[in-house]
Amino acid sequence: MKKLIFLLFIIISTSAFAQKMEHGILIGGGLGIPMQDSKQLIPPTNELRYDHNLKGNGMIGYRFRFLPERKSFFDLDIRVGFQGMSTYKYVPFYSQESNNHYTNTGEGKEFSEFIMPISVAASWNYHITEKFYFGLGIAPTLYVRPQAVFDLPVLAKVGYRVGKHCELALSYQYGCLDVLKHFNKGAANGRKGHFSDIMVSVYIPF
Repeated sequence: MKKLIFLLFIIISTSAFAQKMEHGILIGGGLGIPMQDSKQLIPPTNELRYDHNLKGNGMIGYRFRFLPERKSFFDLDIRVGFQGMSTYKYVPFYSQESNNHYTNTGEGKEFSEFIMPISVAASWNYHITEKFYFGLGIAPTLYVRPQAVFDLPVLAKVGYRVGKHCELALSYQYGCLDVLKHFNKGAANGRKGHFSDIMVSVYIPF
């Protein structure tokens, strides 16, 4: 009898919790914010400089949403990202003809990299209207390519619930740690910088 009562309690508790949570697929795509090497150079110098160009990125993941019917709710997103970046490496020189600024020698090397982050993003969200909301959160991230590096980005997003099984959102993510200094193998030696991006996502709850 006690076992039956305990089993009924577990079923009722699980059912009540399930009513306070929804989950579904998360798909997104966007653009990285262009980055420049932050190192200050004083002439004469032979130090390298890097111009970075983050290309279009994509993301697929799964979302768990807690307390979706309340004014404020929480999202937990497990995500895998895909992004390309091209980098132009060169040695700058100082020229009086360029108004006392550094110019590119015109001789350098360009190379591309495939970047793959895996993240768990947690955000607190607030309904402004029944369908429109904004959110703030953090997204601990492990870059598994081109090299294993950890980052701790912060994020902000706005979203709109189109229907029962579709939601659109626009998010901005800013990486707080110097990730690029860990991607400095081979031709990339000497870089500094962080990653940031803006992304449009579609959430499809079941």
